[in-house]
Amino acid sequence: MYIVNVVFIGSILIVAYFIFDLLKNRNKPFIRRVLFASFLFYLFNVLQQITGGIHIPPLAEMNYWSVEYHIQLVPFYFIADLINHYSHSGLSWFFWNAVKLSFFNVLLLLPLGIYLSIYKVNSFKKAGIIIIGVSFALETLQIVLSYSGLTYPRSFNVDDLLLNTLGGLVGYTLFKRVKKLFPSHDYKNEKVAS
Repeated sequence: MYIVNVVFIGSILIVAYFIFDLLKNRNKPFIRRVLFASFLFYLFNVLQQITGGIHIPPLAEMNYWSVEYHIQLVPFYFIADLINHYSHSGLSWFFWNAVKLSFFNVLLLLPLGIYLSIYKVNSFKKAGIIIIGVSFALETLQIVLSYSGLTYPRSFNVDDLLLNTLGGLVGYTLFKRVKKLFPSHDYKNEKVAS
């Protein structure tokens, strides 16, 4: 069995695209190319994080898959989980692991919010819809790939959806504020002093 590293395959595709784009569109600014390549690299990293790699051939032992175990639709269940871990074992490894996983779910789509701000999605509502859509697509992809045996068992978790969306909106808002601190200068309309 092989586990395909999504980032490695994605990096090869990005380099191929970068070279093709460089040859086809010579006038495109280099910074825009690098920014787009970094966005693609980020997306491939997200896919690697949510899948853990793609299994070739698919895992055969997926007969224990169940809706009850792999779909969690109770919002904010992670808070009860944190309280439960703390009440049973204090600040043990289980508690800190639950905190870490929640924090990583916030971080997962934080860069997406930054990229949306860079790519001039000017409405908070529009950015929120895009972020929640991407988060929903990622959660759905996890469950489909898991059910098909292409990844280790994963679950659809509404808390992941909420925390991913929170992270994306935090990234969007923070970068919008940073852009206000450093306004761009319009050199096209500036007159040259003689």
